[in-house]
Amino acid sequence: MKQNQHELGNKLVVVAGGAGEIGERITRMFLQQGARVLVPSRSKEKLKALGTSLKDISTGELIPLETDIGTHQGLKTMTAAIEKEGALRAAVSAVGSFWQGPSCMEVPVDEVHRVIQGSFLPYVGLTQALIPALGPDTHFIKLNGLLSLQAIPKLSALGVTAAAQIAWTRFLIAEATESTPWITELVIDSLVRTRSSQTLPKEYISGDDIAHEILRIVTEENEHQIATIGRGPGDAEVEVVPVRTQVSENNMKRLLGSFKARG
Repeated sequence: MKQNQHELGNKLVVVAGGAGEIGERITRMFLQQGARVLVPSRSKEKLKALGTSLKDISTGELIPLETDIGTHQGLKTMTAAIEKEGALRAAVSAVGSFWQGPSCMEVPVDEVHRVIQGSFLPYVGLTQALIPALGPDTHFIKLNGLLSLQAIPKLSALGVTAAAQIAWTRFLIAEATESTPWITELVIDSLVRTRSSQTLPKEYISGDDIAHEILRIVTEENEHQIATIGRGPGDAEVEVVPVRTQVSENNMKRLLGSFKARG
């Protein structure tokens, strides 16, 4: 695929989950900007399908990588591929799965452990692999869902995992330095129109809307943030609202003072 002269032209971008329904729209958007997009996936079939769906794009370069980023070896393979391809401009985590089960008083502990092990721990590993590969004035963006902010019955294991992911992002932001990338957690708080949900009313946000918001963040914003994005019937436009801290400034000073007193 040939390159253009856009700001992201020939720049390397990683989209983890880029072979998924929302991820494909994000991958497509970066390719349209002329970027070289590395998409890791453990599924050869999904990578092949992704390449087929993107055949109409004449800019950028798709770099499919068959590897399981949920494993230590898979992360090493991805890191080696990044080093081979050059400096990383941006990385997006669009990895996600769904879970629904009995109430939190009935769900087996082993099942909760399985969901956390399958979703939260891989996110930790992904951040530890990608963020060191990103320099200052680059971007790391994590997609999450409403369950990271709001409990919904029968979705406890998934909600706990989502909440753990956003908590991890908060720690990444708290520990960020001048040499780390700008970090954004983008919480999707509505249903999303994708290939498998085209029957949703057009008023709902689409995968393309999310992709373009990510592009705006990567090209226009230089700040750490946790924000929400969503749209549904009755809404006039996509709204991005930063999530306010849940701890008062007074209480935060007291807490930090306690840590300092302990040495």
